[in-house]
Amino acid sequence: MTTIFELIDAGDAAGLRELLARDPGAAAARDDQGLSAFMRASYRGGEVFDVLREAAPPLDPFDRIVAGESDDIAGPHDWTPDGFTALHMAAFVDNVEAARKLLDAGADPNVYATASFARVTPLGTCRFANADRVRQLLLERGADPSLVEEE
Repeated sequence: MTTIFELIDAGDAAGLRELLARDPGAAAARDDQGLSAFMRASYRGGEVFDVLREAAPPLDPFDRIVAGESDDIAGPHDWTPDGFTALHMAAFVDNVEAARKLLDAGADPNVYATASFARVTPLGTCRFANADRVRQLLLERGADPSLVEEE
């Protein structure tokens, strides 16, 4: 049987819909790293993410940032299981209110992600995601534009 993560990674929105119709609880699954299905689908984007959002899974503090919320979110020094700070996640979705709260609480605008596939600062995430509102806020709050990606 195909897992929810295999369907997400394959971009199989129809298969994901079928799985969630049979097993709505699958939307709350976590992968081997501890990443939620919601977060994994947000990385994939498109219809797969839309299908998972419609399933209304329980959202953890990082998921809430990705969903556009700014209350009950991860802390300024918390990390996702795959190596991003909450500020990186706010940059990924251009969630300026969450980014503001995280910076006000002491988040480092120049921290590098530890993810194996993206050693970037929150500004680097903004560049990748075209997150102009968070980019502007980060620059106003001391992000160094010369620190974007670590090689």
